[in-house]
Amino acid sequence: MMIHPTRSRSFSGHGAAVLALLALGAVQGAGAQGYSGPKVQLTFLHGFTGPDRPVMEGLIKKYNDSHPNVQVRGQAQPWGTTWQQLPALVASGKAPDVVVINEDQITNFVARGAVSPLAPAELKAAGIDKTNFFGPLFATADYKGQSYGVPISSVAYVMFYNKDLMKKAGLDPNKPPRTRDEFLKAALACTVDKSGKKAGETGFDPKALDTWGVSLYNNWVGARAAYAAILQNGGQMVDKDQNAAFNSPQAVSAVQFLVDLVQKQHVARPNSTEEAELAAFSQGKVCFFPSGQWYLDRFEQQKMNFGVTFMPRVGGTVKDAAWGGSSHLTLPKQRSGYDANKRKAALDFMAWMTQPAQNLTWTSTGSLPTQAAVAKNPTFAKAPIGGIFDRLNSVYATSGYPWVGQVMGPFDQAWEAAYLGKKPVAQALNDGVKESNKQIEQARKNFQ
Repeated sequence: MMIHPTRSRSFSGHGAAVLALLALGAVQGAGAQGYSGPKVQLTFLHGFTGPDRPVMEGLIKKYNDSHPNVQVRGQAQPWGTTWQQLPALVASGKAPDVVVINEDQITNFVARGAVSPLAPAELKAAGIDKTNFFGPLFATADYKGQSYGVPISSVAYVMFYNKDLMKKAGLDPNKPPRTRDEFLKAALACTVDKSGKKAGETGFDPKALDTWGVSLYNNWVGARAAYAAILQNGGQMVDKDQNAAFNSPQAVSAVQFLVDLVQKQHVARPNSTEEAELAAFSQGKVCFFPSGQWYLDRFEQQKMNFGVTFMPRVGGTVKDAAWGGSSHLTLPKQRSGYDANKRKAALDFMAWMTQPAQNLTWTSTGSLPTQAAVAKNPTFAKAPIGGIFDRLNSVYATSGYPWVGQVMGPFDQAWEAAYLGKKPVAQALNDGVKESNKQIEQARKNFQ
């Protein structure tokens, strides 16, 4: 199970505006048409236990204050605790009314019958229009043609870049690369050895780098560069039967380009770690640092001259794509005889919490906007993270199949083997798919 550090991070520069944004949410949300039935009390279970907790508690209070016939009791606990408890709570008829579930867990709980589908008529009656949200983000909680959740929080894999290094290399720091060719050109231009030779020049020593083009590394975060590249090239992680399929020709080609950045182009350091590359970027030694957006506040606090852009199409030209994480409001399966008014109130709470005003407030925690209306808010006009807002509709989570862990675990290991040069790319991905499908075969027994 992956616990994304971003869920307890915040966008520096937005934190001071939390109170003002909460007030905005109260004003804009107070006049909305909502639940008008008898008074009910709802339990709301979520895992926002870090600096984001007071923001969530503030939102809950605003909802309660403006909805006297609904009182929501928030309960914060670690994500892992919820994953362990939820199936038993549902089975015993003691499930909370609303639960936040993350993208790498939601399909698992849906397939195990722990989450109830959200009928189109219900969504419409509550005022939830999925077309207002970024498409792939909303679809993260879809399974077999039905919706099971509404996105409340979103994060993404982005590419940070050092504007000073770009300028020094003769590149326009206001025009980060978007295509494979632009990216390779920029990475080569930024890679210089300690004698002043650039990558590709006679006498260049890749073992004595002074600055280099891009950070690649070997943990699960580093593997998300390969995940993005595969999707960009038209590949997928699983096939139509939900078996692992990340060894397709499209996948091999995409991952090979990344490995070549290390082994042939020498614009990335071999055998590196996320910690080492993070330090190097902070010290002005690497031009492009693909990673999670959760490092944004760190670079802002260091007062670096940096920018943030969407992951370039390093894998291919089929489409823009980057990895994303998300959290969705869901309605667990309830016992027979569950109060229909509580379900209507829960849907109203979900609708209110995901309105633009509340989503804008939630971005103070480090979340990305979940919908275009929020991304266009003037709040982000000069924010570095705004550099990815033109492509937020191309952020794809690892979801849609119940065995995300059984797919992504072996995939991460395959990326590490290929990146470290322990195996050729095709062999690494083939071995990864073989191991993944072995694990999936065992996992299927839990879903019969």
